[in-house]
Amino acid sequence: MYFTETEALRELEILMQMIPGFQPKGYGSMVMPDQIYIYLQEPPPPTYQEMIADTMHAVRYRPFLQRVEELLIESEMRPMNYLSNHHQKLFRMAIQKKDRKNYAQLSALYLFTADPRLWRIMRHQVEANLIRFDRRKLCGLNEYTYPLYCAAKDLYMGTRHLTIRDLADRELISPKQFAAICNAMAIRRFGLKAVEPAEKKEECEP
Repeated sequence: MYFTETEALRELEILMQMIPGFQPKGYGSMVMPDQIYIYLQEPPPPTYQEMIADTMHAVRYRPFLQRVEELLIESEMRPMNYLSNHHQKLFRMAIQKKDRKNYAQLSALYLFTADPRLWRIMRHQVEANLIRFDRRKLCGLNEYTYPLYCAAKDLYMGTRHLTIRDLADRELISPKQFAAICNAMAIRRFGLKAVEPAEKKEECEP
């Protein structure tokens, strides 16, 4: 399918698509020698499923990918952006006055607020756009909150407390933990749009 009408313009369109880094069909604009402008529509923003799939595209460990597939199937039936309404409320409060371009911090705060107990422990370690992981010894973490803490630290500091094999272990990581960690990974890559879909703009009559 071509967006141009004449054979000559179609040949130019084919040539443009061969240039490395050229945007896919449906995006940007072209200026012709005779100054005729052809405006093309901007592609729609990626869906939750597309962002999760893109985040995990380099992983080749089948047990982990199987869990991702299950997460995506479940997300088609019900939203998986947050573990609960309370999680969403805590997260939105936590990111107030925070740098929305600091994806590392956003991903960590998403995991901290996934469990109220973990948030009570870590909220005082958050300063402006900085998280003090080494400020004090941790206490009160359990088998549920500890993996969330480790994942948050890995995403924020680049450490390796959790491996892909750990995340694929269904006895070690529960479905809710897995969903939260996958979402945090997507936030680390895409920012808030991974869990906060852009609001649809109202169509205005010309």
